[in-house]
Amino acid sequence: MKFKQFATAAAMAVAALAATSANAAYVNGGTSFAGGFNQPGAFTNLPGSIVSGLSAFSIDPAGFAVGSTGNFSGLVAGAAVSNSFNLATPPTVLFTDGGFSFKLLSYSPAAIIPFACVAAQCTDTIGFSGLGEVTGNGFQATGFTMAWSAQGSCNELGNSGTCDVGATASWSASISATGSDPVRVPEPASLALVGLALAGVGFSARRRAAK
Repeated sequence: MKFKQFATAAAMAVAALAATSANAAYVNGGTSFAGGFNQPGAFTNLPGSIVSGLSAFSIDPAGFAVGSTGNFSGLVAGAAVSNSFNLATPPTVLFTDGGFSFKLLSYSPAAIIPFACVAAQCTDTIGFSGLGEVTGNGFQATGFTMAWSAQGSCNELGNSGTCDVGATASWSASISATGSDPVRVPEPASLALVGLALAGVGFSARRRAAK
């Protein structure tokens, strides 16, 4: 009898937890992050690129938030933890701050402004737009859109089109919560299985038609 009562109580607790989760509100609002790179010496004497040739970004973890609105206001502020990432292998948690976690799920092809030198000052830029999910603080997992970019600059070494030892780089990200479910893009392996399944359906249909 006691076991039955315990099982009933446990089932009620699980149902209550599920109901709370199901009724949790979506996140609304926006926030921005900025910071530097954790690559000392990596931006020195790189002809043709400071940041524009990168696909893997070694981020200095000591990022910071720059203004927040909506549900982020008062929570996402000041010091933030920023994580390194590789565009070839999302999803990745990009930022954590104020009890929120921001995970990149997919991204657009990178937009690049190539390395160029004008009046002994060299610059380049790389950026992309992304989709992700933000979780934390009792909110339901919520989609977000993001614009991320990195800027590199250096003094030109003579007229060589290369940087002297003064090369630097920084990045910034602007995030806006969608107030709705995250948009999840199928992984390549899943897409391959779907393709095989569709191919199988097509083959079966052709066999039936042939009969």
